[in-house]
Amino acid sequence: MKKLDSNLQIISILRDFHKITNARISIHDVDFNEIAAYPDSLTEFCAFIQQNKAVAKRCKDADRFAFEKVLSTGSTYTYTCHCGLIETVAPIYHYGVLSGFFMMGQISDDNDFSIDKIKSLSADFTDDKEKLEAIIEAIPKIPVENQSSYVNILSIIAEYLTQSKKVAPKYDDLAISLRHYIHMNYSGDLSVKNLCAVFACSRTALMSKFKSKFNITVSEYISKYRLMKAEELIRESDETIKAIAVSCGFSDQNYFTKVFSNAYNMTPVAYRKAFVKTKI
Repeated sequence: MKKLDSNLQIISILRDFHKITNARISIHDVDFNEIAAYPDSLTEFCAFIQQNKAVAKRCKDADRFAFEKVLSTGSTYTYTCHCGLIETVAPIYHYGVLSGFFMMGQISDDNDFSIDKIKSLSADFTDDKEKLEAIIEAIPKIPVENQSSYVNILSIIAEYLTQSKKVAPKYDDLAISLRHYIHMNYSGDLSVKNLCAVFACSRTALMSKFKSKFNITVSEYISKYRLMKAEELIRESDETIKAIAVSCGFSDQNYFTKVFSNAYNMTPVAYRKAFVKTKI
């Protein structure tokens, strides 16, 4: 009964937000599958163009990219899809573990340029131009000046779902939950002691479950993931090596340099210089 009540409350939240925004509101699990939405069906425009299988795949790929963006940054992400519609995704957590995503989308702003862009981008998806024109005109629209407010409200609702723990993780598996936690908190305290406190489990259970599932120790996985994120920042940002080390969970720059050098056969500074030369 408790789970049923929680589900009804979630649908009520989605319905109320839809009344304010006219957007389609949905919740997705960590595998990006939709688990609740209001309205249940896609907007008329999306349903119409997704009759084309190639378009449906592009829509799915665009959503996946957005979910992966939120997964990697831990922050709300707003973007324009390949058809010109506005979409926003926010993360939902459960006891510090990513448990899903809150999504608002399938809308446009009220700018004539935006409507013309949607018409142009979707013109090749159907031969029924007259019907497409009518459906585009019916796309829910929000005033440009209200966009940031709606995104802020979306983030607040996602935070409420996090704090109220109404969306539980799909995975009961300790190892998978732990991996998600590492991905979202790699810059913080990932000591075994702290991880055991977060997941309310013994050191033996934490380490044995993870090693059994992924054939790598917790500490090795954390180090590899942190190095991967550091390597990305060295290539893609102008941050100092010290700042990158700290942001990736390495409090000691000398230790970071040693670990990085062992993994990539050159220091972080040399790696950045080599990458810049390669780009040139």
